[in-house]
Amino acid sequence: METIRVRLRFLAYPNEIGIILPLHLCQKLQLRPRQKIIVSVGKREVTATVYQSRKDPESNVVKVTSALKQQLGIPHAGLIHIKRENDTLRIGPSIGIVTTGVTNSMRKPIGLRSGFFQKLLQAQEGKGVFYFIFSPQDVDWEQHLVKGWFLRPTKQGQYAWRKLTTAMPDVIYDRIPSRAAEKQDVVQAFKLRLAHEFNLPMFNCGFFDKWGVYKMLSPLPEVNEHIPETHLSPSMETMRAMLRKYRMVYLKPINGSLGYGIVKVRHLPRKGYEVTYHNGTGHVRRMFQKLLPLYQHVFRNRRKRSYLIQQGIQLCTYQGRPFDFRVHLHKNQQNNWVVSCMAAKVAGAGSVTTHVRTGGMVMPGEEILQHLFGRQWQLVEERVRSAAIRISNAIEETQGIPLGELGLDLGIDTHGHVWMFEANSKPGRSIFKHSRLRQADQMSLGLIVDYSCYLANF
Repeated sequence: METIRVRLRFLAYPNEIGIILPLHLCQKLQLRPRQKIIVSVGKREVTATVYQSRKDPESNVVKVTSALKQQLGIPHAGLIHIKRENDTLRIGPSIGIVTTGVTNSMRKPIGLRSGFFQKLLQAQEGKGVFYFIFSPQDVDWEQHLVKGWFLRPTKQGQYAWRKLTTAMPDVIYDRIPSRAAEKQDVVQAFKLRLAHEFNLPMFNCGFFDKWGVYKMLSPLPEVNEHIPETHLSPSMETMRAMLRKYRMVYLKPINGSLGYGIVKVRHLPRKGYEVTYHNGTGHVRRMFQKLLPLYQHVFRNRRKRSYLIQQGIQLCTYQGRPFDFRVHLHKNQQNNWVVSCMAAKVAGAGSVTTHVRTGGMVMPGEEILQHLFGRQWQLVEERVRSAAIRISNAIEETQGIPLGELGLDLGIDTHGHVWMFEANSKPGRSIFKHSRLRQADQMSLGLIVDYSCYLANF
């Protein structure tokens, strides 16, 4: 049956478990006055009595008694959706974002990340959802309840954090912030129990590693043309063979992020071998006549088995500096991948990577493509977008778990071919700080809510 957008209100009837609907909604939902029906919010359900409102028969106002509100854990009134599924009347959707580091501070309940989560929750405006943040410790498994942080409008036209007890949600968005947090016993226990006790979808679980992504995608004919040759735990012989083949390689930590630990090696005929990397304080560039001392230098403080070696790509340049793209993708409410943002990242002077922390800069993707390709820029952009969507579909199919969001690092080589360097299941949002990418930021945040509604079947 269709989903209906309504305005939810509460009536102070502490002893009556009831729901009051106008005539036209009773007819649409095939409900009779005084009929008993199961009403649910998230994973809580209660049998309630249906009442027909005699006022405003054409309005979309639905009222629930305070007794039903309390028993279901309805967090607040306002715009929401109702839907009949068999013998159950659902109110929702209820979307929970699970993370760690949640505190009891009314001003900054998620510490330094409170601003990030505030932007996430503000995307609910006009969507008609219950949207909140919680930690694994906040769940009452026996009662199917959770203590969550909601962002609610104030009379002054601003927003304030409120901690409310509500039903376990219809769907969960995984924003566990790091691999270290993911390994915590409380997080592992939460995810294990969730999988065993609830039929509750959670999307973007866990983290990718670079080797795992390569193993997933390299056998697939629909995307392997975009995947650079990669080998795990590089030996001297592997490095020598790769340099003979490509003249340039990158050494990358398997679980690295933000460009930390990446080393670039080039073979310069008649000159020797050049190695460049960032050591935390600045860019390092050294020349070696022979490969063995370079190899020993690189791995003197690095564990070989935690690294992989990847084919170097001669990227297109902007003002003499290589650039790649961060392509932010989301599933929409029709369960299709769409590109919300394509930002160019231009490498800093002498930098191994295009990351901002090593001197790189962010530009809107179309701006750099127009500059480089003139009238052909839209064809090049479509090539990048098409590759990104095919890669996202391939990742989701091979992972076998719901993914609603991906951040892909893609580059264009000097022959116009598109390559993928990294896939991130918890993409950062620093690119959206650019003043000309604010509209893309809003689109991206809204799509998270839309895909959650799809998974919740609303």
